[in-house]
Amino acid sequence: MSGGVPVRAGYSQIAGHLGGPAFLPLRRDAADGAAKPLIDLTGGVPDEGVLPYRSYDDATHAVLTDAGTAFKSVSYIPPAGIGRLREQVARWRGVSVDNVLITDGAMNGIFLAAQAMIDPGDRVLVETPTFPFALRIFRRLGAQVDTLALRRGGADLDGLERQLRGGARYKAFYTIPDFQNLTGEVTDGAHKRRLLELADRYGFAVIADDPYCDLWFGDDEPAGFPQGYRQADDYSPLYEIGTFSKTLGPGWRVGWVIASADAVRRLAAIRLCVDGNGSAIGQYAISRLLEDPVWFDDLLDAERRLYRGRARTLTTALHDTFGGSVLFDEPQGGFFLWARLPRGIAVDDVRVQDALARQNVLVTRGDSFYPDRPDASYVRMGFSAIGDDRLREGVHRLGDALLPLLR
Repeated sequence: MSGGVPVRAGYSQIAGHLGGPAFLPLRRDAADGAAKPLIDLTGGVPDEGVLPYRSYDDATHAVLTDAGTAFKSVSYIPPAGIGRLREQVARWRGVSVDNVLITDGAMNGIFLAAQAMIDPGDRVLVETPTFPFALRIFRRLGAQVDTLALRRGGADLDGLERQLRGGARYKAFYTIPDFQNLTGEVTDGAHKRRLLELADRYGFAVIADDPYCDLWFGDDEPAGFPQGYRQADDYSPLYEIGTFSKTLGPGWRVGWVIASADAVRRLAAIRLCVDGNGSAIGQYAISRLLEDPVWFDDLLDAERRLYRGRARTLTTALHDTFGGSVLFDEPQGGFFLWARLPRGIAVDDVRVQDALARQNVLVTRGDSFYPDRPDASYVRMGFSAIGDDRLREGVHRLGDALLPLLR
């Protein structure tokens, strides 16, 4: 500096209002100092033991030693993704390759879809509770965020239709249709069709964030959105977002958006102004893995069996420890269980936070997931990345922390 009082360049409004983490565990700082080993029930990642590292090694080695892919995998690639992976995702998902754009994970897909649809001042509708990082994207684009209650089988479309008939208008509706993070709800096929029909009638986009759709625990996969909306050319209100993060691992940063061919072209153009293109090595490696579709189907089957068993372990432990005082639905897929705590117990109560910290068990506070009117009586528990014994021990510690507060 040349002297005088320095004048600092000001941060943008976005950077100046980042705030803290979008959702919080209960008193991690206090838990870190506890004597017991930490049991962390906050995670939303695959189990480290089920992931096929040898296959990953083989695929990346093959890509980097093949003269046809070695340089391409460390170079620039088209903003819509490499052609072969787009073809594989299109075939797997039952659409045309023109309807597929490869992303750097689901968050990148949400961001691109929001950039394509939302202007400052637009109203965006979301389920409540919902994924808070998506809320941040919409708000940073200048959107006004309104909420719609989540019911059994999907969002409250009767309420939405009444609002629309009354003159309310929205630019987009954000939904997590299958094994919703947080509640585990699954939007049924009729509900999905009706939502898109409303979108067509009243002119709003549907951003469907679907990272868990392949991890069902029953006999049948969830019903999809109507096919005509998924493989449109000129226009469709649907932006269907998927990812390999929950099946192959989030570090790959590879996902996709399924949208109209026109929207895919626009998303690719937007991407050129954001990051240019995605991870070439990740796309080439995953494409190599998908050359054997039976391999991927077998992996998905193994993950479903593992997570189904983990969910059963968690729910059994909760029943055994709390009886009927903790309320929840049995998970039908995905990574999480959404639980209502015993009456009189709330996550914003310092006594509850201190009791959990003493037991050194972490759950995610449910009030972090409400855009408005947060409900402190819920917690989210992740079961995907922690073994059966530690799940049981975690629930036992929850009981030791919470049950004395009821007496």
